[in-house]
Amino acid sequence: MRITNGIIQRNAVANLQLNLRRMADAQDAASTGKRIRNVSDDPIAASQVMRANGSLRALDQYQRNIGSATARVNAESGALDSLTEILERAKEIGVSQAVGTASASTRAAGKAEIDQLLASALQLANQQHEGEYLFGGVQSSTQPFQSATPPFSAVPPTGSRQTEISQAQFLTTNHNGTEVFLDTNVLGALNALSTALGADDIAGIQTSLSGLDAAHDKVQNLIGDIGARSSQLEVTSSNLTALDTQLRTFKSALEDVETEKAVTELVSRQNTYQAAMLATSRVMSLNLASYLT
Repeated sequence: MRITNGIIQRNAVANLQLNLRRMADAQDAASTGKRIRNVSDDPIAASQVMRANGSLRALDQYQRNIGSATARVNAESGALDSLTEILERAKEIGVSQAVGTASASTRAAGKAEIDQLLASALQLANQQHEGEYLFGGVQSSTQPFQSATPPFSAVPPTGSRQTEISQAQFLTTNHNGTEVFLDTNVLGALNALSTALGADDIAGIQTSLSGLDAAHDKVQNLIGDIGARSSQLEVTSSNLTALDTQLRTFKSALEDVETEKAVTELVSRQNTYQAAMLATSRVMSLNLASYLT
């Protein structure tokens, strides 16, 4: 094969462009800290990075779901604690008025306080959270309870809210108003005590105390259940955080470059490019001199 000046020049230019492209790649890697900037840089690793990004987005959504669920669970926990205090205060009043030393006037005063406690319980039953009724169940836009007397609600709230807190893992984040205020008989027990006090009925007051005790126990069961849900949310959140860290570490190993290594590679390619420029200039000068002579 005959080697001509044109071939030498074309090869020189091609080699210069190759070295220049490699230097540009090294400069991008050093400035961005990324080894993979295009899928063509490493198709297999790029595919794994995209899958990792998808998983990380899912984890972010699960964490947001957990945050929302935790807020709802905490709101219900606070309401149940307040309900416990209402029942305990109601029992204190009932016990004090179930004895012969109490009078019709003291029982009337006790009834007034029980009515206030019942109103507070109804306020809890209609508590709102993030623009929805906390105990509304699936009818979260409708006020659950309308009256302080039986049946307390025209349409008792039913159903529950579920949130996906991990892949294929759903958690019920609330109890509905029927479960908290009707099935426990909280409202019924308070109403029964109010009625007995108003009637100056000692036997009725004593009977209502049993209803208050039963309601109190059922509320405590609900508190235990909501506590278990809170713990599950905490554990799941911790697991997701650990998984997020693992995925980010894996992704970084695939696409990131070590800064020191990237800078060293850039300097090396700059030197290579400069050497190629020097060699090419000498060859080109020699060829031109030979042509002129």
